[in-house]
Amino acid sequence: DGQPVDTRTPLKSIRAGLCMVPEDRKRQGIIPDMGVGQNITLAVLDNYSKMTRIDAEAELGSIDREISRMHLKTASPFLPITSLSGGNQQKAVLAKMLLTRPRVLILDEPTRGVDVGAKYEIYKLMGALAAEGVAIIMVSSELAEVLGVSDRVLVIGEGRLCGDFINHELTQEQVLAAALSHPGDPDSNDPDNNNHNDNDRKTA
Repeated sequence: DGQPVDTRTPLKSIRAGLCMVPEDRKRQGIIPDMGVGQNITLAVLDNYSKMTRIDAEAELGSIDREISRMHLKTASPFLPITSLSGGNQQKAVLAKMLLTRPRVLILDEPTRGVDVGAKYEIYKLMGALAAEGVAIIMVSSELAEVLGVSDRVLVIGEGRLCGDFINHELTQEQVLAAALSHPGDPDSNDPDNNNHNDNDRKTA
């Protein structure tokens, strides 16, 4: 909306409609000692608070809906989240963020460490969210993934923009040329400029 956003704390970011699914799921995405359902509702517990207690029935209803929507495979929402496969853990992290009703969703390597089936479901979910008007920023080091699901591609290297493309008939060669160029080089978008070192390049 062109307005400044306060992102100094996770709560302020969530209230501003900005959420992030981190790359390191095990360290930053889940609470290993908690159950599947507890992880899913962790960011929105205020929604179920009644005075000094939690409305367990309302919370469980939300958990069941998210498990169904995400096609999350678990025998019970009360099982430890560590009992799930990597792909299902990632779905739980996504469900947690989606319960906050984000307007902007940042996905950092969202399909890393998940199987092909889970990847497809995550891509499908991203498409549905985009159709609903959610802005999605995906950070990925997998070029095929970037070209397959993105409308716009930014190549970032050493904290600076190396290339900015509209993904219309964009080729891998163009993206790689930008990734291999010096950040800020006026020829960054030139597909023939590919003689520099590749140093920590990512696409978004």
